[in-house]
Amino acid sequence: MRWAVMIAAVPLAVLAVSATTGCTDPRTAVGECIVGGATGNHDKVVACSKQHDGKIIASVAHGSDCPQGTDWSYTAKDLKVQCVHNEKNY
Repeated sequence: MRWAVMIAAVPLAVLAVSATTGCTDPRTAVGECIVGGATGNHDKVVACSKQHDGKIIASVAHGSDCPQGTDWSYTAKDLKVQCVHNEKNY
């Protein structure tokens, strides 16, 4: 009976530890570049080695949380506010 409890407890402990460790959101676009500007279609993320108009420097909950150096921001499809620094590369 004790072995059955131990066998059940170990996977639960592993699950609890993995759920509480700090993991990052793989969908974050910070450091990625975008095509378009503040007034146009700006939700196309591209590699910074390609032609782009800006670089996403932060992803925050509210536009007022954008860091210094932000030229404009937009709300992405996942409802996160993307803070953008103008950076033309053509």
